[in-house]
Amino acid sequence: MDGFELLALVAFAAVVLLLFALKERRLADPSNEGVIYIHQMQSVLQLPEQRVMAILLRQSGNVYKQLGEFDTPSAAILEIEKSFRRAKIESVAVLKNTTGLFQVLRLHHSHGGKAEGKKLGGAAIQTI
Repeated sequence: MDGFELLALVAFAAVVLLLFALKERRLADPSNEGVIYIHQMQSVLQLPEQRVMAILLRQSGNVYKQLGEFDTPSAAILEIEKSFRRAKIESVAVLKNTTGLFQVLRLHHSHGGKAEGKKLGGAAIQTI
């Protein structure tokens, strides 16, 4: 490995560490509702108390699993939290939080070899 390759490798590692530190800092900020722990989803949710449809999304953005209809958004959040805990997802980025749609994606993308893109990556709840 020559000097340029070593310098490029060190620069890449620094960028990765910087991005990870920025994500963690945004997560630690209690006023930031764009990056939250999964147990905070209930408190930031803006959906009205009515029937909703919930789905789980793959990291690729395709449907992972249809969770179905729920009487309240709170019931849907409980099911989503269970799935996230099984997948060891502790924090999420809130992509959309309106009175019609709540959508989150996992904060740290898992690059898992041949299963990349197939793992649980997020969830969406929409009013019916």
